Amino acid sequence: MIRKIATILFILILPTVVHAQTDYTIPKKHRVIQEKLPDSQRVPVGTKLSDITFTTLPGNTRSLGLLITQGPAIFVFLAAECPVAQRYAMRLKRMHTKFADKHVTLIGVYANENDSVDDIKAYLAKAEFPFPIVKDTDGSLARHLGATMTPQAHLIDSRGVLRYRGPIDDNRYETRIKHNYLRDALVAVLDGKPVPVKETPAFGCTIHLPEQATQKQITYSEHIAPILQKNCQTCHQQNGFAPFALLSYDDAKTHGAKIAEYTQARLMPPWKPVHGYGDFKNERRLTDTEIEMITTWVKTNTPAGPAIHHTPITSTSETWTWTLGEPDWVTEIPLDFKALPVGKRGSHLFALPTGFDKAMSVQAIDFQLENRKSVRGITANFGKKMAVTPTASGGQATPNYTFDGILTAWTPGVAPPALPAGVGHLLPKGAHLILNVLYQGTGHHERDTLQVGLYFSKTPETAQLHTATLINGSSYRFKTDVHVFAAYPSMGISKQDMQIIAITPIGEHIPMLHIKASDTDWHDIYHYRKPLFLPAGSRLEFVNQKNLKNKGNKNATDMICYFLYTNR
Repeated sequence: MIRKIATILFILILPTVVHAQTDYTIPKKHRVIQEKLPDSQRVPVGTKLSDITFTTLPGNTRSLGLLITQGPAIFVFLAAECPVAQRYAMRLKRMHTKFADKHVTLIGVYANENDSVDDIKAYLAKAEFPFPIVKDTDGSLARHLGATMTPQAHLIDSRGVLRYRGPIDDNRYETRIKHNYLRDALVAVLDGKPVPVKETPAFGCTIHLPEQATQKQITYSEHIAPILQKNCQTCHQQNGFAPFALLSYDDAKTHGAKIAEYTQARLMPPWKPVHGYGDFKNERRLTDTEIEMITTWVKTNTPAGPAIHHTPITSTSETWTWTLGEPDWVTEIPLDFKALPVGKRGSHLFALPTGFDKAMSVQAIDFQLENRKSVRGITANFGKKMAVTPTASGGQATPNYTFDGILTAWTPGVAPPALPAGVGHLLPKGAHLILNVLYQGTGHHERDTLQVGLYFSKTPETAQLHTATLINGSSYRFKTDVHVFAAYPSMGISKQDMQIIAITPIGEHIPMLHIKASDTDWHDIYHYRKPLFLPAGSRLEFVNQKNLKNKGNKNATDMICYFLYTNR
């Protein structure tokens, strides 16, 4: 009886308690707490989310970046004691079953501070959810997505963009539903269409997150060394082509101000694509948190921290190390670079006859060097030898080669991208492998040996990659349905911005690549984390078409980008 009276009193005073806050209200429709929108503290819908890791209740660590490579992901925030959230158990299980074959991942998240693991497990024993469950102990996942209520859904597409946030539908009573917000948003994302309702107020119970812990001191051994090891040491080592090593505390302390300056400007690690334009494999980009830690560490006089051993990444000059395993075909090229002043650039062109008696499908190409101080990058193409005509003096001219296809662009210290199984570059019978080796002067005559390794596709009827060339202010239209696997901008893009979108027949704009003008000449081939599907009739366009078509634009001839795609 006493418990019943207490419940009645709670219901009577609830509106007063809630209205005392500014973020929530109790509308007549739901008769439960509903959040108010907008909230300036929230993560806006349309944001390209940075990666974050989380742990499911069985103890498996997963990451958002890896999760969305399979397809869209839905995070639904729940609470063990929220009666509104409990009403959605069957609806969530049906949604999981309906969209599982479309590679959609649904994850339940319990972020309330007062929901213990035992409480959650006790409720799950009754709910029998078939999808993964996360106990967001420190509230980091809730803060990352901007969660405030239970139940509340957050839909993230395969590019990592937050596409919908809000309730699962518009009524806690299933017989009164008029709008299935989450389902409609998911169908739109899967069909490549705009989401009809991107955000609407969630209703149910508020989330109470634990207080964030006070930031402890940032030290080299605990925070900075792991960042440098993961992102910098493959180039910044004794035998690397970077101007200085970053293998020890003394190295980092000496160059601390420069590290902070270059990371804040996002010039290092070298990664040119702008965040939000294409989701690429092997992305070399520091998170905002990592950059903030480096800045704080430098500002607080670079404390060393406790003695923790970090094994630095060093080059292997005595043995070849192939990142993708032993290649199917290997050849060696002696390199001989004349003495050039420090910083001056040069290049050598090599045309290697492959000698294959049939066409081969190449899935990946890798290179190995003993000395990485000179070589700055290698571009690999294939083509055939053209006829040689005598010169006016009667001698023979240097033979020329056609460039019939693009294989890769490679930089020492960067893992080579491999195409997925069943996709490959068609290397025709009798084709030459054409390598352009870019090098930088060290002030000395340099010699080296370059090993080239090819990996062939083992899949019968491998899908062949084709090249779409987008030049200056032109457009490129696809006549058939295609899957785009990679973007390869020309080397001259450092002089101005290159921003490219795909426009589908229904008018949807898909960001493909955006590279800002800079003084660095770092170039690369960028493989999408998940191939981008474009229906027949889609076209590629530069965003700044008018400026590029302007004849007075001296840099227009530098604006070239290649896209690698298959017809199936």
